[in-house]
Amino acid sequence: MLARSLTLAVVLAAAAAHAQPVTAPEAVPPLAQIQDDKQLAEILATITQDPAIKVNDPKARPLAQALMTEGVRQLKTQGYDQALANFLEAYNKFPSPKILLNVASTLRDMGRLADAANTYQRYLADPATGTERIAEVKELLIKLDEQLTILTVRVTPKGTDVSIDGGPFVTVGSTLLTRVRPGLHMVRARHGDATTETTVNGFDGETKDLALEIKPPEAAAPPANPTEQKPPENKLPALVETDPGKAPEHVDGWLITGTKYGTDNPTTSERHVRTGYSGPELVPIIPHYEETDTGQVVVYPEHEAISSGVVGVLRIDGKGRGAAGGIGIAYAPSDRVELELAGLRSNIWGAYAGFRWRFMTGWVRPYAGAGIPVFFFTDDNMTSRTAIGARGAGGVELMINGHLSIEGDVGIEHFFNVDGVYVANKTLDATVVVPTLGVIGRM
Repeated sequence: MLARSLTLAVVLAAAAAHAQPVTAPEAVPPLAQIQDDKQLAEILATITQDPAIKVNDPKARPLAQALMTEGVRQLKTQGYDQALANFLEAYNKFPSPKILLNVASTLRDMGRLADAANTYQRYLADPATGTERIAEVKELLIKLDEQLTILTVRVTPKGTDVSIDGGPFVTVGSTLLTRVRPGLHMVRARHGDATTETTVNGFDGETKDLALEIKPPEAAAPPANPTEQKPPENKLPALVETDPGKAPEHVDGWLITGTKYGTDNPTTSERHVRTGYSGPELVPIIPHYEETDTGQVVVYPEHEAISSGVVGVLRIDGKGRGAAGGIGIAYAPSDRVELELAGLRSNIWGAYAGFRWRFMTGWVRPYAGAGIPVFFFTDDNMTSRTAIGARGAGGVELMINGHLSIEGDVGIEHFFNVDGVYVANKTLDATVVVPTLGVIGRM
């Protein structure tokens, strides 16, 4: 509860929205749980209109608010990677430490505890951070540090570049401090043409010191008979010295470990989320927005997270006796609930009416479903019959994009009026296992 209450320093914003003080972190809802769009806009405006944060471009403030609004919408659908990409871009455009709290809580929900802890550390170290949340963040950081390794890399000479687990090289004057997950890590260092690397093994709650010294390459041996050699050309030395004055003495590493994040300059607030460890960078979503004459930012969502559409389904007999195809409509009155109505056809006609309840609404959407299958057929006595059943199922829907999804589930169906009915000299089973595969095209 403490970690989730830290989202975007909402104590101050909630106080402004409700005109009353907030005395406990538990009283402040996470942004993803705020259903009132007006209240959410007021909270985000409190952050992005903070005059203490200086920006060169006045358009950066409304842009940051739009990015964060979309980020919160992604959080509500468990789209953590996309939400993180939006929050990081908002922080890059408008480097308020309050945004870092939302970045950190998102990372923590994703299980990236070291990245979350380093983000909380960046929040504490920011000169613009107010005193309202300091104690809470420190308490949370202590708890996170019990599960992490605090790694301090000490470099010689000054101005050495350090990279951890293939991450970007960071220029360091004397020390680099960062949290890493327990286990083995590769630390590389370079200074001019000279390089070195080593592995370090950390444990839960351990503080690890690593000293790295880079020595310049040894000079080549002089020629045996220098009188017979041409005089050397006037060239720069192979070892190019980095200006130590440009490298801060101490650096707190922030989202520099590994290859999950991209940046052109690790000393800035610019960070991009990569898909996986080596995939392309995830582009932040900028919704359509406008700034009114009074300075209010109005964000217009492009579309609902899940919309209605057309479904195509393939029903497979659990005993391998055949399959039935169908097509129908999928009506989504909300992101969680979807109603289905489909016609079915194999060697007989049928229909299905049911609903699904989604437990998650991101790109992975596990669900439970129930419905009524109906089939029309003629038995061996040439009697026309209607078989009515009940179905319960569990499965998962995978979102390919905003307009296309695939689904699959396993269901159990029981038919109530088939006892003693023969078709093709075989009695019909009252209870059958029926897996289904489907494709949903959404508007």
